[in-house]
Amino acid sequence: MDNSTYVALSQLTALERQLDVTANNIANANSTGFKAERVLFESYLQSDDSASAGESTNYLIDRGSYLDSRSGVVIQTGNPLDMALSGAGWFAYQLQDGQQAFGRDGNFVLDPQGRVVTTAGAQVLDAGGAPLALPPALAGSVAISGDGVISSEVGGVLGQVGIFALPDRQSLGRAGGGMFVTEDGRIDLQADETGTKVIQGALEGSNVQAVSEVTRLIDIQQAYQHALNLISSEDDLKKEMLSRVGRST
Repeated sequence: MDNSTYVALSQLTALERQLDVTANNIANANSTGFKAERVLFESYLQSDDSASAGESTNYLIDRGSYLDSRSGVVIQTGNPLDMALSGAGWFAYQLQDGQQAFGRDGNFVLDPQGRVVTTAGAQVLDAGGAPLALPPALAGSVAISGDGVISSEVGGVLGQVGIFALPDRQSLGRAGGGMFVTEDGRIDLQADETGTKVIQGALEGSNVQAVSEVTRLIDIQQAYQHALNLISSEDDLKKEMLSRVGRST
């Protein structure tokens, strides 16, 4: 294949990746605590046979992704167990399959055993990394301070929700619902030291801007079609060349 075909293929591969990420952002536009993801691309310059003439070929390479760290809109719910985070910290959870995960979904309830869980059933971890539990009779009347300490009406401390630092994004995979897990499912929990505050009775919405993401999706589809057209044009030129060579012989 000619260099132009390889260039177009590298662009198609990168656009497929960007398409998947953008579609996932749109699908989670209403997911509590979801952070949008962005893809990083880089141009790779490769010298070819015409390098002596000062020419070379640029290929598009996927260099990974990063999280959009902007906060979502804080929505007041009035539910005493709902928690929104203001800052860079993250909640930690134990999933039903035993894996540990990070997330910003603070839509919490109590299960029949008194454990604090998300509506999807993930157990919330306390500041020590253990499942957080509360007396069921007190769940509707607790007070939660900015550092996550949970107290009863009479002032007795019942526990503290954990707020942790998120590891390097490239070491994590998505687990659905805006959560992140490691390959082995175990996480070295490090306490957040950036001053993140807990807001009781509120939830953080997704930071995805649906209109911007849909516009980005359209741009990606158009760029994808242009790359396909380039490959098709190259193929037509080769067919035409072979046809002329055949007629001349």
